[in-house]
Amino acid sequence: MKQAAFIATPRGHQQGAALIVVLMLLVIITVLGIASMRGAIMQERMAANIMTRGMAFQVAEAGLRQAEMIARDAELTFDASGCNAGRCADASWDVAGFWSDGGAGYQTGTAVEIGGGRSISPRFVIENFGRTSVTGSGTSSCVDLSKPCFSGASQSVYRITSYAAAPNGAEVILQSIYRR
Repeated sequence: MKQAAFIATPRGHQQGAALIVVLMLLVIITVLGIASMRGAIMQERMAANIMTRGMAFQVAEAGLRQAEMIARDAELTFDASGCNAGRCADASWDVAGFWSDGGAGYQTGTAVEIGGGRSISPRFVIENFGRTSVTGSGTSSCVDLSKPCFSGASQSVYRITSYAAAPNGAEVILQSIYRR
């Protein structure tokens, strides 16, 4: 019996086009996988930064409330110039390195738990803005509704600045004007 003639080209003459196409597809899929992994890692970092900045914001706000309670309840005394123990006669806190100088000018507030057994302590200063007369009637012109406000009364005005830094480097500074 005679064998039929081989219609296709013999194996020795094949070019391997299928192998090249499959390898190219594998390279493309690998590049896409690496790109999507990098995107996911970047999004995870951004979410972590937003979360820690939110924590720092909340700690700074807690420091702001602590300082407002001090301004409301304590008799405050201020040096003639500069900042001392969280009491500022001027804007001396607005210089580079003030919040990290070891606490010479600011006051450290009560630590706030941020999870994982870690806590952040807010730092704040109370700046003296002098006295002002209250105009109007009732409580509409008063800031602190926990104390009586009378028309024509003189009130002390303070600017409170609170600072908090998260462990990853996120920093937040908040300010409020407080009258009593």
